[in-house]
Amino acid sequence: MKVDPAGELKMIRIAATEEQAKKIADARESVEVVDPQGNRLGYLARSFSDEDLRIATERLSSNEERRSTRMVVERLKSLEGS
Repeated sequence: MKVDPAGELKMIRIAATEEQAKKIADARESVEVVDPQGNRLGYLARSFSDEDLRIATERLSSNEERRSTRMVVERLKSLEGS
């Protein structure tokens, strides 16, 4: 992303065809975007569903133990030599 002189973030905008837009909208998981030769250009993450938001809210309101990304990475690194 770029920042314009007013400090606003700007993105490149690419218009999908009707067929592409429907496939993206109907996707239930992330979408891999490729060029005509099949070279990966990137991924589009799907939006959070109402169910995703319900589960996240439920988990945040619980008293279950939470682990930071740092804690998880440190734990995985400690297991590498095992």
